Parts: sequence; structure tokens; C-alpha cells
Amino acid sequence: MNRTIRLQSDSNAHDRPWRVAVEQGFFTAEGLNIEYHEDNPKGAAGRVEDFSQRWKESQLQKGDLEVYPVCEWGAIERVQSLGGGKIIGLDTTVRTGALMVAGDSKIQSPADLRNVPIAVTWHAGTFYAAIEVLEAAGVPFDEIKLVHANDRLESLLGGATPAAALMEPLVSRALAAGARKIADLRWRGGIVAGNDVDEETAAKLRRALNRAIEWLKENEDRSREEVLRDLAPEQRRGGLMPELVGVKTYRPEEFQEKVDWMLDRGFLKEAPAYGDVVRDK
Repeated sequence: MNRTIRLQSDSNAHDRPWRVAVEQGFFTAEGLNIEYHEDNPKGAAGRVEDFSQRWKESQLQKGDLEVYPVCEWGAIERVQSLGGGKIIGLDTTVRTGALMVAGDSKIQSPADLRNVPIAVTWHAGTFYAAIEVLEAAGVPFDEIKLVHANDRLESLLGGATPAAALMEPLVSRALAAGARKIADLRWRGGIVAGNDVDEETAAKLRRALNRAIEWLKENEDRSREEVLRDLAPEQRRGGLMPELVGVKTYRPEEFQEKVDWMLDRGFLKEAPAYGDVVRDK
């Protein structure tokens, strides 16, 4: 009997390879029966500030979910803070997003965002990626003002915050509403699996996902249609596409670089050991 694995998506655009692997039968070919969920049932209301109370994290802790992708920093933080589970690889895509402001804003560059409130999802990919971009622009860490918003797009368009860090499809929707892009954001994701997902099963998951990446790479039009499915057809041509790189082994030096960065900024209380957080084959 095929093993059932329950998967929870992180972003419908970035995680489209997961859906393709389901639809094209790549998981089935590996002997896996997949239950795939694209979003938490509470929508924006479920994107609460405390990540331990978000849908994916709470479901994995209760044993009601086996696998989910999350940003690379978040994968380290979740496994260490919440206990249980391991990172079984870097996810299928280099994720993309943008720092955005209202169309009539005087802000023209990331450096102009010094001490300016920026809407983010707390301790998610855009949170960390925004810090990297702002620091690269010369904004000191203690002058970066990130604020949690369950609905970042509404926070920006409604004027609650002067800026927001967004991913697709929110970037294209913000542009359509007249907002402007200040800087691009890029980051990797990590795949977190529960303790009962052994290495044989993890290898099957990775192979199926990499087959989906090759399927998506066959031509640009089909890839855009699949990856940007949540956008209106007329918006897909200009939508931000993640880079389709495939699942990669999370190497110790990559892990340590992220750990050191997070420790320096107070996002980890202590340095986790590689073998405690990452499944080391």
C-alpha cells in the first residue's frame, strides 16, 4: 500500500512544482499517496504574528501534517523552537518578491526606508529578505522598522503602512492598484518533514519534486500559466517568476551562514547543531 503524506503549501506561486508533482503523478510514481493543501483554511486571518500558531506549524506539531515548505531562515527557527521535524532539503525554487510603496510615495530607494514602517508577515521569507536588502542599502539593523500584518497588501493600499514586503500574486496586484516597486527580494525555502518521514520517503519526495521542475522548464508559457495561476491571465506576462532550481541538499556551510546571520540579529537564542535541525544523510 502506498504511504500517505500530507503536504501543506507555503505560497501558491513558489510551491507550484509541488502541485505539478501531484497533478502529473510524479509522487504516485514514487509510491506516495499525497494529500496536498495549497493554503491554510483561514486565509489571511491565519497568518498570525506567532508562527507557532500558524496552520502549517501547528498541524505538524499535532501529527496532522508530514511535510511543508517554508523560508530557509524560518525552517531553522521552526525546527529549533518548536521541536520535532528536520529540514530534508532546500526547496524547489529561489523565491521572489518586492519591497513596494504607494504610487505617490516620496520614497524612491531602499535607503529611504530607514525608520519607515514596512508591513511583513512576521518571521516569514519577506521579513528576512527585506532585512537583507535594507542592510545592503546601508540601513542599520536597529533602524529597520518591520511590522506584522496579516494582510500586507491591504496594509499598503489602505495606508496603514507606507511600505510592504510582498510576494506573488500580491506584487502584481499591488502594481495593478498603482503601487511602485522599490527593490526586488530573493530567498530560498527549506522543506521541513516530521520525524516519522524517513530518508527513503524524503528521497522519493525530492525526486518527484525535481521531475516537476523539469516539467515546468519545458517552456516559458506553460511554466508561467502554472506558477502564476493565481493571477488574472493579463497579469501573468509581467508577473514575478521564481527561479526553478530544484531541491538541493542543505550543506553545512550554507546552514551555518544562516545561523550566524540570525544569531547576530537576535533571531535565535542559541546556535543549533546542524545534525539537530537538518537530516544529515
